[in-house]
Amino acid sequence: MRSCLHIFLIAALLAGCGDSVEDQANKLGDREFTTAVWATASRLQRGEMTASLLKKHDLKRSSGNGVVALLGRPTGYYDYDSNPAYVVGPTTVESVYTKGYLLVFETDKDNGKVKRIFFVPDVE
Repeated sequence: MRSCLHIFLIAALLAGCGDSVEDQANKLGDREFTTAVWATASRLQRGEMTASLLKKHDLKRSSGNGVVALLGRPTGYYDYDSNPAYVVGPTTVESVYTKGYLLVFETDKDNGKVKRIFFVPDVE
């Protein structure tokens, strides 16, 4: 009985684990990120650059202002203007925020540091 409970708990934990933001970004493409190219790229091209962006820059250790300094003016916000967000990827995907994926840099309201990076909706 105890081993059945352990198996159930492990299965429940694994079912709740989605792909990481890095894994999701990889699904969008492997275009090389540079600040200059990002500045003029289409939303589709920006989506293709997100994996490279996340590999090259440790944005989880940055601030919201640091993200904006690197990526330029946000193309959207997630719930509050302190959470810079960028519309990336194809327009065939929709959420309550926009057409395309919203790459969100959720920041801590007290210190301005990025506490979480994620896509809305999740990249399937």
